[in-house]
Amino acid sequence: MTFATMPAISQADARIERRLRELATCNAGSIWEAQDELSSAIAEAGMHFEGRAYPVCIRPLAIDSGLAHHLSATAEAVIKLLDFASELYCCNEAVQDLFPSYKHLRHWITCLPKHRPIVRICRLDGLFGSDGHYKIIETNTESPGGVIQNGLAAKVWSRIPNPLTDGLSLDVSKQPFARNTNCFVQELVSAYRAATDSELRTAAVVNFRGRYTNEVEWIVNGLRNAGAKAELLDVSSMKRTPRGLVGPDGELIELVYNKVDPRDFIEYSGLTDYLDACAAQEVVSINPWISQWILSDKAILAVLSDDRFKSNFDVEQIELIARHVPWTRFVRVGETTDPERRQIELIGYIRKNKANLVLKPSNATRGEHVLVGHLTSSDVWEEHIERAALSPYVVQEYIKPREVTAIHLPTRSIEKMAYGVDCYVFGGRLAGFQSRASFDPVMNVGRSGILLPVAIG
Repeated sequence: MTFATMPAISQADARIERRLRELATCNAGSIWEAQDELSSAIAEAGMHFEGRAYPVCIRPLAIDSGLAHHLSATAEAVIKLLDFASELYCCNEAVQDLFPSYKHLRHWITCLPKHRPIVRICRLDGLFGSDGHYKIIETNTESPGGVIQNGLAAKVWSRIPNPLTDGLSLDVSKQPFARNTNCFVQELVSAYRAATDSELRTAAVVNFRGRYTNEVEWIVNGLRNAGAKAELLDVSSMKRTPRGLVGPDGELIELVYNKVDPRDFIEYSGLTDYLDACAAQEVVSINPWISQWILSDKAILAVLSDDRFKSNFDVEQIELIARHVPWTRFVRVGETTDPERRQIELIGYIRKNKANLVLKPSNATRGEHVLVGHLTSSDVWEEHIERAALSPYVVQEYIKPREVTAIHLPTRSIEKMAYGVDCYVFGGRLAGFQSRASFDPVMNVGRSGILLPVAIG
């Protein structure tokens, strides 16, 4: 097993960084001309972010092939680790106690599918720590964005004349989802075949009350092009019958892809038919409920990094966790260990170490209510400690993002921004990379972030 480390910057990326700064001073027009051409091509290809422009920057993040290989190996190892964590949740009450919001849903969650990996589609979001190792700060095992559009965006980017990459040998097509934009849909079809040993005929992309429909049209059309009858359905429009799960027309549905916010299901009582059918595996559900609720919850990182559970993992898993999972704890009154494995009282530790910590709601998305300690006033921090002790929150060590000079599309300015690297994994294999950059340390496209194509040199 090899583990991902990253030098301060690759040689190719250093050249891009210098070129961007030089052109910003002496020939900024060439940058904006290339950026405008790219933005137009992205829009013409039909890519968007919930109706807004898809913010793809002409400036790529260049990584070398060695790092790409290491990131791939790490991401694939983490997916296997999540399979193990799924089984641990099902049998360990102390682990279950870290997920109190889902206690009444456990009979659905613990019905694990037979196929592996359990998580067929995910995006691991990460930053590079001060030790050079890639740190996974979110797992995104429900229905992550960008599963089709990011590969397509990389392919479109590669066709645009780019003054920042002249003379550089960079390739986006080494990433499967950029080389083959049907990669995602092919994984859905493959997952169905693996689970049933038969060919897919009917499928539904499922959402709830019209939320989170980005990329849905691409997915539905891709499934149709693969030979399946496919449509977008609201979860409430399907019924469980003796034949299986059926849609509004009474036709049997063989596969569902859950494009939902799983939090919407926690307290809603009208979805029992759908939850039961998926849990009973009367329909192939991508991803299953343990992925939607438990593995996507930030408390899963507390399960992996908490010394209380260390004896459940083998030596290789322990090494993987130590290098790539930041210190994370479920916030509650009581004792635990700090990042140096010293005994501490957790609430007091959070209070005293604000500068080195981040507080996060355990099951929120898009950076909602995340507090970065060193950017938060003491009064607000104290208020959130009290809130965190009463509701599901995690506390995590602060990983300082690295910075890159890039074009901030919303303001049309060239700026230093924080960035991270995310790994898409389909069917247990790396599908490609995404890099997000932002002024906000909580990086999200929905919060004025931008996307940097990742190119491998």
